[in-house]
Amino acid sequence: MGSDREKEARLLAPPGRPTAKVLVVDDEEWMRDACGQILQPEGFEVMTADDGQMGLDLARRHSPDLILVDLKMPGMDGIAYLESVKAFDPEVVAIVITGYATLETAVEAMKAGAYDFLAKPFKPAELRAVARRGLEHRSAAMRASALLRGDAPAPELHLAMLAHRFKAPLAVMRQCVGVVLEGCTGEISPRARGMIEIVAQRADQMIQFVSDWLTLSCLEQGKGLQEAKPVNVLEIVKTVVERAQQDSRAEKLTIRSEGAGDPGIILADSGALDELFGNLLDNAIRYTPAGGNVTVHVEADARAVAVTIRDTGPGISPEDLEHIFEPFYRGQAQKNIPGTGLGLPIVKAIAEGHGGRVDLETAPGKGSAFRVLLPRQHTERAVLAAPQGAARQQ
Repeated sequence: MGSDREKEARLLAPPGRPTAKVLVVDDEEWMRDACGQILQPEGFEVMTADDGQMGLDLARRHSPDLILVDLKMPGMDGIAYLESVKAFDPEVVAIVITGYATLETAVEAMKAGAYDFLAKPFKPAELRAVARRGLEHRSAAMRASALLRGDAPAPELHLAMLAHRFKAPLAVMRQCVGVVLEGCTGEISPRARGMIEIVAQRADQMIQFVSDWLTLSCLEQGKGLQEAKPVNVLEIVKTVVERAQQDSRAEKLTIRSEGAGDPGIILADSGALDELFGNLLDNAIRYTPAGGNVTVHVEADARAVAVTIRDTGPGISPEDLEHIFEPFYRGQAQKNIPGTGLGLPIVKAIAEGHGGRVDLETAPGKGSAFRVLLPRQHTERAVLAAPQGAARQQ
């Protein structure tokens, strides 16, 4: 079984970047295959087992970060499996997947140590979202564990401990609210449903805020970027665009990517670039009204690759431009749109950590265009350096 230090080496990276091992334990082959097809393109290493005993053997040998386990399996059921795994790996994040979604089974699974509960049938986006939340929870727990042993810099891990203390109760609250909204507790009135949905939305926003806060802090301390490796920017952009097109908020928008050929390979942290483009595209979707357009354009020359994300939203006022990259800053046009105020600071920090920059063209009523310039020629040291001026972003 992997040591705690090995697990931390895998997970002590900013949350939201899948670098984890996932074990799927389900007696149905189609479900195991489906989970693999959904999660592997996101960067997860997926292992599968068709029964509880095989799942225990794999868990002991490979120390997975996340476990997806079916509740109803012949022989060892999901509850017994969870109890056995938690006995030798208390920090593993387990997500129960089942077609038998009742209040009793949900409560029983959570008592046995399940982090979350996903009812069959579920959409690919739902599985990706719960897996990412589980990974973020696991990462925060490992950071807190390292702090207690004194194995990592105190400033970073004190923040990690604080973030973990916030996220753990928030996650439990969100799980319980989700169980109620799924109807596992019985019928609820339309008025009660509306109020509970507000609680769920606010909990999601707080969880995202804590994750973004921790990510930005790591980047400012020079801890947030992985080793530079050859990556194809166009492939990363395609993945981010495809993911955005599946977002329910994008159903009334036109999202497309365009470019002049393949920009080729650069040295970069692929997970960080995924987060950078993902944040910019998320911003564009949130601020573009129904019927609008979001365009992602990729171009390159011998010196650099440029990615421009353009929207047809309200644009940014001149008085907000000076502060747009400052942490927690929310311009007047953004006051009524949910957000953490940390997305653009993270974008700028990642770009500068790669030796690049972010340019902005905007005007009130005419939309915005964020252009990320990533140089081809830079050293690995530049990729791993602390970003300059990371405290100046939105």
